[in-house]
Amino acid sequence: MELPDTLTARVGFVMQLALLRVQRAGEAALAELSLRGHEYGLLALLENGPVARQHELGAVLGMDRTTTAKVVRSLVGRGLVVRHPAPGDSRALVLTLTPEGDRLRAAAAAVLERCDDEFLAPLPTGERERLHATLRRLAR
Repeated sequence: MELPDTLTARVGFVMQLALLRVQRAGEAALAELSLRGHEYGLLALLENGPVARQHELGAVLGMDRTTTAKVVRSLVGRGLVVRHPAPGDSRALVLTLTPEGDRLRAAAAAVLERCDDEFLAPLPTGERERLHATLRRLAR
């Protein structure tokens, strides 16, 4: 269907269409690894070491506390993440990737990189880099 200019003139609408397209491709690719986008997001946020506040992780990904807790429980149940008491605060739990969680995170990152490459294929390298830089600035 040909979209009217009244829609395609809107930045938000065009960005949403592009986002839906790349998200669908990413979710389909992640499904082959038995992983969902939010699960990958949490694994990726734990890549650089333990994190003590799971609700902050969820907030970065746009998830509420209930959804975040559900995703964390799933990752813990699958042996991808472990929870242990925070040093000096037995009420706080620290989340850490397991070696299996890190392997899956790395495999998922590679799959998503291929999805990005396919999505951006119509753009020359310079345009890809400018688009990514611009989106990162807008996301801040």
